[in-house]
Amino acid sequence: MTMEEMAKEMSDYLARSPEVQATKAAAGAKKFDLGKWKYAELRDVINTSCDIELLAACREEFHRRLKVYHAWKSRNKKRNAEADQRAPKSVTDYAQQNPPQLQARQQEIAQNRAQRYFRIPFIRPADQYKDPQNKKKGWWYAHFDGPWIARQMELHPDKAPILLVAGKDDMEMCELNLEETGLTRKRGAEILPRQFEEVWERCGGVTYLRNAIESKQARPTYATAMLQNLPH
Repeated sequence: MTMEEMAKEMSDYLARSPEVQATKAAAGAKKFDLGKWKYAELRDVINTSCDIELLAACREEFHRRLKVYHAWKSRNKKRNAEADQRAPKSVTDYAQQNPPQLQARQQEIAQNRAQRYFRIPFIRPADQYKDPQNKKKGWWYAHFDGPWIARQMELHPDKAPILLVAGKDDMEMCELNLEETGLTRKRGAEILPRQFEEVWERCGGVTYLRNAIESKQARPTYATAMLQNLPH
C-alpha cells in the first residue's frame, strides 16, 4: 500500500467515526429552523423522509415540544396525581439532575440508531402508600430506537399490562432521550432483546403494534420495520 492509499484509507475511516458524524450533525442542525413548523409537518417528515439529518432534527423538535407540554401539564395538575407518570421516578429524577452532554440529534447519527432494551422496577406513587413493603412491585420496560423510545411496557401485579408504541401513544410514553434517562448507567437495567421481546409477545404486543401500523397510528421505528417483514 502506497502512502497516498494509506492516507486516503485513514481519511475515510476518520470520516466515518462517531465523533465526526456527531460534529456533522451539529453543523447540519443549524440548517433547520423547526420552531415554527406545525406538528403535522414534523410528523409527516418523521414518517416519510429519508434525510437522516432532517429526520434527527425533527425527532428532537418533536420530543422537545412533548417535554414543554408535560412540564406545563405538571405545573397545572392536582397534587398527588399519578396518572401522568410516564416513567419511574428514578429516571425523571436523573434527567433533572444531569443535563445531557450531546444533543439528541447528534446522538442519533453518532449511534447509528442502536437498539437497546431496559427493565427497571416501577412502583406508582398511589401504590407506595397502599403497599409500603413493596410486595406489589411492578416493572417498566423500554425499547429505545437510537435515542428515542419506540416501545414501552408497564407490568403491575393484579393489573392488565400497559403497552405503548411511538406515534399512537406519545402522550403516555417517556419523552426523555436515552442519554437523559441515565438507564445506560444503571447497573442491571439493560436487558437482551429477546428478554424484552418474550414479554412483549406474551402480553399481546405484536397484535397491539400491528393494529397501530394498520390504522396508520404507529410512527416508523425499528420495531415497525421488523414486524412488517414478518409473515402474518
